Amino acid sequence: MTSTASQYLKLVAFMLFVSIVTQIAYVGLLADVGIVEGWPLRSTIWAIETVAFAVLAVAALATLAEYDRYRLIWAAVAISGVLNALQAGMGLSMFLPPSQAGDSGKLLFDTVLAGAFVFFFLAKALIGLASVMLGFAVFKMGSRIGTIIGVLAMLAGVAAIALNIAALPQGLTLVFAAGAAGTAATLTLAIATWLVSGAKQQRIGDGQAIDSDGVG
Repeated sequence: MTSTASQYLKLVAFMLFVSIVTQIAYVGLLADVGIVEGWPLRSTIWAIETVAFAVLAVAALATLAEYDRYRLIWAAVAISGVLNALQAGMGLSMFLPPSQAGDSGKLLFDTVLAGAFVFFFLAKALIGLASVMLGFAVFKMGSRIGTIIGVLAMLAGVAAIALNIAALPQGLTLVFAAGAAGTAATLTLAIATWLVSGAKQQRIGDGQAIDSDGVG
């Protein structure tokens, strides 16, 4: 692995961690606060998320171009970043006007909300897919930490895929379960990505590159 690829991977991991922090902050601080009442803080968090997810998408695409392993994983992460940026951007730009309209804007607000969560669920399902695949890769590292994180990433990823795909046609019925599973998958994916970013590469006799710690 080149030093540039390692830096891109670390950036991917960091932006995944940022997305976890913002989601926890949002739920913890604004879960019971109305759109209008909590708008200053809510809009700040959504603005940070929109930028963070865009950076995540760019970092994952850069990793896809620079690192010659696990291309499907970085593609899934990149698309999830784009979808999450769209979802956060919809909240930032489209939630306040119908909320300020009161009852007359409720139907429009509910429609926009449902549309935003389609992007949310699909993005989390893709994060789950990436978590399963990278979890399997770090599981094969053979180290104790790789085994533990690999198993946790695969389990969290499967749960995120199942719950978020199931939530797609059901509106907000499964939003908390799907969101929690997606957050768990994001966390384990971030840790697994950080582990992979530290993998050192060596050359073998036929010129093929392998990772010396088993991630290859």
